[in-house]
Amino acid sequence: MMGTTYYDAGVQMEDSFYRNCLGWYLSFALWPRRCHITNRLIWLKFGYRGVSMLTGPGDPIIEHRWHDRHEHIIWKIKGN
Repeated sequence: MMGTTYYDAGVQMEDSFYRNCLGWYLSFALWPRRCHITNRLIWLKFGYRGVSMLTGPGDPIIEHRWHDRHEHIIWKIKGN
């Protein structure tokens, strides 16, 4: 499985969330959420919700991250 590399303030970072991401789903944000790319508020509109599961000894950890709908498309076009 390929990991996803992204750049933050000119520093290349590898994130385990993106390596273990199960998928992205277009979801309605009923409660306020923050975009992980831009830190903008996503509230009462559609955004992409990523689901990642980290497994190991013990219970699996399920993590969710949100991307703004437009920022997610630009992020995907850039190759991430």
